[in-house]
Amino acid sequence: MVPDRLTRPDSNYVQLAAKALVREAIWWATCRHRQGAQRNICLFATRRGGSTWAMEIIAANRGLRALNQPLETLSRNLTYAQAFEIPRFPQGQITSLGEPEAVALGHYVARMFSGELVVNAPIRFWQSDFDRVSDRIVLKITDAKAVIGWFDENVDADILYLTRHPVAQSLSCIRNGWTLTSRSYLADPRFCATYLGAAEGRCHEVVAHGSVLEQWVLNWALENVAPLSLLPDRPQWLHLRYEDAVLHAERELLRLAQRLGLRDMERMEQVLRRPSGSSRRSLGGTRAAIKKGDRSGALDGWRHKVTAEDLQRTASVLELVGIDPKAVVEKW
Repeated sequence: MVPDRLTRPDSNYVQLAAKALVREAIWWATCRHRQGAQRNICLFATRRGGSTWAMEIIAANRGLRALNQPLETLSRNLTYAQAFEIPRFPQGQITSLGEPEAVALGHYVARMFSGELVVNAPIRFWQSDFDRVSDRIVLKITDAKAVIGWFDENVDADILYLTRHPVAQSLSCIRNGWTLTSRSYLADPRFCATYLGAAEGRCHEVVAHGSVLEQWVLNWALENVAPLSLLPDRPQWLHLRYEDAVLHAERELLRLAQRLGLRDMERMEQVLRRPSGSSRRSLGGTRAAIKKGDRSGALDGWRHKVTAEDLQRTASVLELVGIDPKAVVEKW
């Protein structure tokens, strides 16, 4: 049985929420949202997968405000709403939803889209491109890809799903010393029954005995198996591959604009050409390649860190949970 996750926050969460009061005061003083005719956007992605870059490109459009990871619950800079209103999940990963959790999450998202709740909006109100009034919102979501189907059925928003090569993403997480989230997925009977079936036992073996890289690619697979399994039957979703966005930037930017009704092409192109706000976590060579416009260099710098055997073994990890590597990237 999946335990009830609607528990009261502990004292640590209360302290973290208190530290966000100044930021929240600035948001309320500078932000006004009046929903327009266009649908809001839910951007689903994996951390270190280009999500900040994509969010900043979308948010370059006038009147479109980005809320950065409003479903996150493990940050040291939580807002009051994140600490008290989001159901608590192991390692902060929303792996499945029972009825009470779905009700709570639905209420939370609705409050953000109505403008009643502001979570992790831009704070640099003194900059010339800061929009004080918004009529459309994009949510950057990295911790709830497993319930993307619930969003599709219950939230009136366009869905953009962004993927990056699992090995490149995994190496970035390893380099930054981040923590695996795979155990939260494997501990959820509802998730395992829906997406893993007989493969659950072998997933536990990879977690226990696989190489660090294999463990991280499995982590990527568990986080992404739900959207990838639903994607073929969801033509209304926009799937953007990070590699395509870098190598064929103009084409993919136009596709993004057409599908999501984005109009400020010049401003989006300016963001496209610069490193994202999270690029400080990237290798120096990658940042330099982005600034120079060296598209291949920005993508393939990680390949000299792995062997052909590494790539073969990690591809097998994806296939273990039913993910075709070619559905993720053309070049493995």
